[in-house]
Amino acid sequence: MSLFHDSYDISYPPPRKAVLLLTCMDLRLMDDIVQFMDHDNLTNRYDHVTIAGCALGVLGANGRHPHWEQTFRDHFRIAYQLRQFGDVYVIEHRDCGAYRAFLGDEAGAFDDTPDGQHRETVEHAKHSYTLAAKLKAWAQEDFGVAINVRPFIMNLRGDVAPLPAPPPPATTRKRKG
Repeated sequence: MSLFHDSYDISYPPPRKAVLLLTCMDLRLMDDIVQFMDHDNLTNRYDHVTIAGCALGVLGANGRHPHWEQTFRDHFRIAYQLRQFGDVYVIEHRDCGAYRAFLGDEAGAFDDTPDGQHRETVEHAKHSYTLAAKLKAWAQEDFGVAINVRPFIMNLRGDVAPLPAPPPPATTRKRKG
């Protein structure tokens, strides 16, 4: 467990209501997750769901577990009915074994070089922001409310930072002629 987290990025406003927390099942980081949630003044104010691969898992684990999305949506509904949370935290993490299992070693394994870490961040952001859009749509569709979805990435020291939004897909321009 990390002892020093003065470097948490706190550029976002703190949640005022309960939070639904989604994380991967990696045992190496459970204490660090609790410490981060305590840091955000969320002690005893969050519902914690763990699914292998976090956002990638909820989105069906690259086709391997398509039913996980419905399972998570069912949980999302009951959690909202019980707590009326205003935020969902999605905490991805580096060196995720589920990403390797679901995407394969070529696409799901990343080294510690700057390029490897960048590719890893982009991959986690892609799935997290895809899930974020679904969660916002579910909240609107099921309850008529807007929620905040905050994707984060945690390193193996327990440091947490917001995940940057992935770049928009490249578009090709048609030439006049």
